[in-house]
Amino acid sequence: MPELPDRPDLDQLRRQARELLRAAADEQPPALARLRAVSDRVTLSVAQLALAREHGFASWAALRTEAEHRRRQPATGRWSFGGATAIETAAGTLSIAGLVSGPDHATVDAWLLPARQTSTPVGQTSEEQLNAVLARSGGRRTPGFDDLTITDDRGTNYTLRVEYLSIPVGQSGQPARLHLHLVPAPARECAWLELRNRDGATTRLWPSRRPTVRVGVPTPVSGSPAERELSHRALSAIAMHLSAIGEDGAEFFRQQCAAAIAKAAEVRQSGALDAANKLPDQLARLCAALCDRHPADDLPPAWSGMLDARRRTDGPELHFDIAAALPSIADTEVQVDSLISEPGSWRLYLRATPEWWTYSAARSLKRTVLSVRAEDKLGGMYLGTFGGSERGDYDYEEVTLQFLPRLDPLARTVKLIFSGTGEQVSLDLRLEPAARP
Repeated sequence: MPELPDRPDLDQLRRQARELLRAAADEQPPALARLRAVSDRVTLSVAQLALAREHGFASWAALRTEAEHRRRQPATGRWSFGGATAIETAAGTLSIAGLVSGPDHATVDAWLLPARQTSTPVGQTSEEQLNAVLARSGGRRTPGFDDLTITDDRGTNYTLRVEYLSIPVGQSGQPARLHLHLVPAPARECAWLELRNRDGATTRLWPSRRPTVRVGVPTPVSGSPAERELSHRALSAIAMHLSAIGEDGAEFFRQQCAAAIAKAAEVRQSGALDAANKLPDQLARLCAALCDRHPADDLPPAWSGMLDARRRTDGPELHFDIAAALPSIADTEVQVDSLISEPGSWRLYLRATPEWWTYSAARSLKRTVLSVRAEDKLGGMYLGTFGGSERGDYDYEEVTLQFLPRLDPLARTVKLIFSGTGEQVSLDLRLEPAARP
């Protein structure tokens, strides 16, 4: 019995059915035998049924449905590595948060504190300055870390290349976030990857472990559209506050808060909420408190908890391979690959098919298809914000989500909630830290 490929081509299957029909119409014995295994008639529908049965499916419709489903799924799984300590490079102190790999390419999220904190030359941005430091460290124009030797337990040699970097706005002396590619992509079977600098210091990345995972079924999204709109604006304001934006971003933050307060007033005047609903007043008090930097009273416990979480010293360092496929929500298939937690925040790596964005008719505006938040059993809430994506030559989009605030070190479970316009689906994870090898 022929096996259906992982990425079947439905057009090719249709051509095979037509070719089988033509061969049977020409009375070729092998083709006639294949059709007569399911029917005495010589028609296209019989040829399609014969092809489906040969692949182990009861009908052509069943074969077609499975082929379409497999085409929507990411081509292969992804795996991750983490647990490395900081290492000194010519460019500065490199701290790798984690590595997420597939068979064709591997991406690395890292922080870099430049070796020399110097004033930015006139006319040169902080990003240009840091690019120059990276270029000098590798001895050529392309940013990289050529002073690092990277190997694995199999003797494979690797190189790191900077794809893009993010400079903290208005925060001098803070590390820059780097998105790097590791070339080639490490195999899933690697026992470790080691980075060694010119002084002989080393650090290792270790394979992630699999947590206990439970995927829920789609359920209706709770609350009215107006309540969801105001709640989302509140959580977005809290997330911006937790991001510790500098003075350069303060004005943008105030503008966003003013827009949120105006929206709350509009909702109240429209009658979309019950007159006794506290959300508009709570949102107004929250924004006023965050802009003026004073405590806010009578907020929902989840909001207060997110603000209080900023006082935590740090979050746990964790890295997990989740490998969970979610039921389709908003016509989007999501494969959740990895979770990597750092002291300041945590990240989720996933793939979305066909993509993570939806566009206006004129394609002038775009928004995410799904919103994502998380809850732990201690009452903590976390908001997922867009942290970057890659499309490449795939029929899916690789997406990184950053979650704030940092994980509660006492949390042992996290529920991820993916919400579309009218449905949501949950993913429960048990967070069990692995001992460092």
